[in-house]
Amino acid sequence: MRFHHKLSFASLTLFSRWLSSLSETERNRLGIRIAGLAYYFLGLRKKDASKNIAIAFPEKSGDERTLLLKKTYSFFAQSFLQFLSLPKSFRFVDFDVEGKELLENSLEKGGGVILATGHFSKWEMMSAWLGFSGYPCVAVALKQKNRGADIFFRKFRESTGMRMIFRKSSLDDMYQILKDNKILILASDQDAKQRGVFVNFFNTPSSTPKGVSRFHLQTGSDMFFITCHVENSGKYKLHIQPILPEGESTIESITQSFTALLEKKVRKFPDQYFWFHRRWKTKPPLVT
Repeated sequence: MRFHHKLSFASLTLFSRWLSSLSETERNRLGIRIAGLAYYFLGLRKKDASKNIAIAFPEKSGDERTLLLKKTYSFFAQSFLQFLSLPKSFRFVDFDVEGKELLENSLEKGGGVILATGHFSKWEMMSAWLGFSGYPCVAVALKQKNRGADIFFRKFRESTGMRMIFRKSSLDDMYQILKDNKILILASDQDAKQRGVFVNFFNTPSSTPKGVSRFHLQTGSDMFFITCHVENSGKYKLHIQPILPEGESTIESITQSFTALLEKKVRKFPDQYFWFHRRWKTKPPLVT
């Protein structure tokens, strides 16, 4: 491992330990300061996020979009520090879980479960809840270029009981997960380039990964959409709901179904969506 990769691993480890020594209030205050630094001085993905918010909410004024963007920076800065403070931070979360019986009934029936999700709100705490609750979950993740950071985050997530597998892993391995009656988790809301299927997300054609629909169509495994967001009361709402496509189950109808479920959540809590991805980077092919 290269020196700067080792340094990344050591720095993240020490930072995580230090964060765990802070109180929840102190950690959140630090998150707000980091958000201000990121917004005003670093400008991390600021243009991309602003463009995405404008596409999603054309009816909002410029001031409203700016306020939404600032809230988004603050929300995810605090969420990231909360994630790095696991397992201590998990003990302070009050979860309200809806749809747990759907998951348990499917596992009891056998055949594996496909969980679709997106980069919405507290997805790391949602994963921690699944892991700490003892569910046999395997999440598909993108391998990071920095090996030290990659090892740190993989081990950190797996310490909750969640197993990780890389996105470019063998498809046979993913099918085996379902054959073993385990839960395959797929975050399916990033631009999938020309490999994806175009469905509507905020009334805009969006290239979306086909994984959820393909695994379901080829295995018959039950599929659900899962999210975890923060209510205005501060309670964490973890919601598991069935993916019910309109008409015949096809790659497009299934993908459109869970994408619509995600959009509904985002419209209700727009500052809890990770607007920093280049969601609409790929344009649909021209029809001739």
